[in-house]
Amino acid sequence: MAARNIISGYSDGTFRPNNAVTRGQFAKIVANAAGMNEPVSGQTFQDVPTSNAFYEQVERMSARGIISGYPCGSPGEPCVGPTNRPYFRVNAGATRGQISKIIASAASYSEPPVGQTFQDVPPTHTFYAWTQRLAGRGIMGGYPCGGTGEPCGPGSRPYFRPSNSATRAQVSKIVTNTFFPSCQAVENR
Repeated sequence: MAARNIISGYSDGTFRPNNAVTRGQFAKIVANAAGMNEPVSGQTFQDVPTSNAFYEQVERMSARGIISGYPCGSPGEPCVGPTNRPYFRVNAGATRGQISKIIASAASYSEPPVGQTFQDVPPTHTFYAWTQRLAGRGIMGGYPCGGTGEPCGPGSRPYFRPSNSATRAQVSKIVTNTFFPSCQAVENR
């Protein structure tokens, strides 16, 4: 991904794979990997002005309906008239569930999901469809049952931990497996 100029590290030359990925970083990674490069204009989100480093990628994904924001009015996110734009929360972390939805949507995976791969993502879960579409393709896996708070149930399904923060390494792996499958890693966690 670095060789393709899709992902980069920090100014000190490190990648920091275990750091949580921000929503802005994630938007840039997915938009670039999916080949989104059309010109953009306007401003959808109050906290992503044209001067923001992630502006173009966020706008491209928003225009395609892949990402959305949060309505203005929350603490620290005032409504600014006359547009009252939503907030993207560009510097906030992205959860594993959120990244599943965005990656599957950017890849245009829309078939009806089948089965249940993860113990903690049943068909009633908010991110079930997207998580199942990626898992069903072998793009990502989970964590073996049996850990603290993750008992093994019937079928000993793994856990996905959809509410956990996604790391830069996890995002890199899942995006690579989705958009560049010939580079797919051996382990799908």
